[in-house]
Amino acid sequence: MKNQGKNIFPIYFSLLIIFIPLNLYAANLFSIQVGAFSLEKNAMNQVEYLKTHGIRCIINKVRGMNTVNCGEFTSQTDASDLKMRLYYLGYKDTMIVSLPDKQSNQSISAQPPQHDVTDKKEDVKEDLENLIEKTEEVTQTERIDIKDIPVPAVSDYLVGSQDVLRISVYEHPDLTTTVRVSEDGKITFPLVGELEIKNLTVQQIEKKIAKRLSDGIIPNPQVTVFVEQFKGARVTVIGEVAKPGQYEITGPTTVIEAISMAFGMTENAGHTIMLFKRVSEKENDPEYQKVAIDVDRLFKEGDLSLNFQLQNGDIIYVPKIDFFYIYGEVNRPGIYRLEKGLTVKRAISVAGGFTPKAAKGRIEITRRQDGKDIVKKADINELVRPDDTIMVKESIF
Repeated sequence: MKNQGKNIFPIYFSLLIIFIPLNLYAANLFSIQVGAFSLEKNAMNQVEYLKTHGIRCIINKVRGMNTVNCGEFTSQTDASDLKMRLYYLGYKDTMIVSLPDKQSNQSISAQPPQHDVTDKKEDVKEDLENLIEKTEEVTQTERIDIKDIPVPAVSDYLVGSQDVLRISVYEHPDLTTTVRVSEDGKITFPLVGELEIKNLTVQQIEKKIAKRLSDGIIPNPQVTVFVEQFKGARVTVIGEVAKPGQYEITGPTTVIEAISMAFGMTENAGHTIMLFKRVSEKENDPEYQKVAIDVDRLFKEGDLSLNFQLQNGDIIYVPKIDFFYIYGEVNRPGIYRLEKGLTVKRAISVAGGFTPKAAKGRIEITRRQDGKDIVKKADINELVRPDDTIMVKESIF
């Protein structure tokens, strides 16, 4: 018995020595998968856009698809921080994926033979391919082409009151001036006098000053205008955002960026963002143009044509998602979120399907119309509307 006890310890110790390097070698890195695109151009658009927010992403080719992965982390906790940041930018369908840890592989002194490493990489690649397939099955979201629309640049910014401009003229350093735009949108420039520049771009201001200087003062002047400080521009973000309020915008700001300032949309946010663009300068009675922005098109499909640039006084309203009610002979009666394109048939499925007592041909909808509740027989393929109440009757047999 004593000899047997002595023999067990060396064997156990040897097994530890064998398995510890294998576990180290199997260590993983983690990354955030933003999406998978059939066209590399679309994936590149996402990479370039996220780069403007300081997020580094790469493109991996997997079975003909271009997957966009952001960041590289040694723990899922660190990866979760980026996942939350991407959520605030509107990327709600991201997921943490496991990738080979190259650094860990390099730090191991006793590496396995080369053919084992190759096999390991092939296994990881196969796992990643399976993960992509599962992701596509679960989300059921078809990625479509992203329009080739650039992120708004500073050149598109319309100068407003209280902005500070630095104006210079080539080979005329004595004319270099730093000036603040007045409340009525005017500045004063040497040799020219007063100019009205409110709601003009930098290029338009340059041309306006050059035209005045070229009128018998300086031949062919080359004017440069630079916005040193962005002041006086505020937008309002209200509704289903984490922190509603009024925000100062310091330069070109888009809808996505304004929502990010408000710490993103809540889980109760609806499928449409309402943008009220200010079209008049009247302080007491401003006029607005109403623009409906489809959330799925903007965030999931990457349609940047909907990512409007904001100006002073614009209002972003994120409505609450609509709900519907379903009762009667379904397995899970209750209140449910009204997803886009939801039919009566799918609503019943969401509620767990029919019970054995259900009369499948006796389904009613109570719908609010013109201030009154109207009860009608439901078509199984008709779309469910906000606040509809679906009742599945019991079979009489």
